[in-house]
Amino acid sequence: MRRATAWVVVVGVAVLGTAGPVSAADGFWVSITSGGAGSSSPSGYQDWWFETPHGPPPVAVTRLSSDGTVEVSSGGASSFLSGAAVPVVVHTTDGYAYLAGGPKPGDLSSALRRQTAGGQGLATAAPEVAAATLPDNAVQLTADLSEPGADGARALKVAVTDPLLKPLGDATVTVPDGGWWVIGLGAGLNDVAPPPDPTPVPVPTPTPVLTPTPGPVATPEPATGLLLGFGGLAAAGWRLVRRRRLK
Repeated sequence: MRRATAWVVVVGVAVLGTAGPVSAADGFWVSITSGGAGSSSPSGYQDWWFETPHGPPPVAVTRLSSDGTVEVSSGGASSFLSGAAVPVVVHTTDGYAYLAGGPKPGDLSSALRRQTAGGQGLATAAPEVAAATLPDNAVQLTADLSEPGADGARALKVAVTDPLLKPLGDATVTVPDGGWWVIGLGAGLNDVAPPPDPTPVPVPTPTPVLTPTPGPVATPEPATGLLLGFGGLAAAGWRLVRRRRLK
C-alpha cells in the first residue's frame, strides 16, 4: 500500500514538472499603415489581433499585387522583391517582421507600435523568398494594391487566413499618391479594451399616490358638555312649569 502511494506521488511530481505555464501573450498582431511621401506620420492605420495558442506562427505571403518593389524585413536584413516572388515565408517566433512599399520613412515607430511593444525586436530568421513549400502551421497573407483613383490614391487591402484558409481578419487603408505603406507582423498582448456597455436608460421612479388622511373627529370638551346638559334640563323644567300653569 505504501509503494502504491509513493508511485502516485512520483507520477504527480512528474506531471507538474512537465506542465508548461499558460501565457497571456499567445496572440498575434497584423497592422497596416500608410503615409505621404517624405512624412513619417501615418495618414492611415488599421490593425487586428488573433489568438495563436501554439505560439507565433510563420506567415506565408501568398499573393502580393504591387507594381513596385516590396521590401520584406526580418532577421536584421531585408529582401526586395516583386509580386512574382511569392510565396514568401517570414518567421516571427522570436520577433517581428514587416513588408513595406513606396518611399518608406526612416522612422517606423508609429507604423510598428504593436509589434515593437515591450521592446521586441526584429525576428532573427531571414525571409524565405519563393518558398517551395509552406510550413504546415503557417498563416497565409494576401496584399492587394488597387489601381490609382482620380487623385492618385490607392487602396491597400490585407487579409489573413489560418492554414485551413479560415479568415483571421482583414483591413484596408488608403495610400496617398506617391506615398508609402507598411504591413507589420508580430506577436503581442491583446490590450484593446472591450467596448463599454451601452449607457443604461434610467427607469423613472414612480410618483407615490398620496391618500388623504382623515382629520381627527372633534370631541366636545367637558365644559361644553356640562353646559349643554344644564341647558337641556332647564328647557325641560320650563316646559313642565308652563304646562301646570295652563291647567
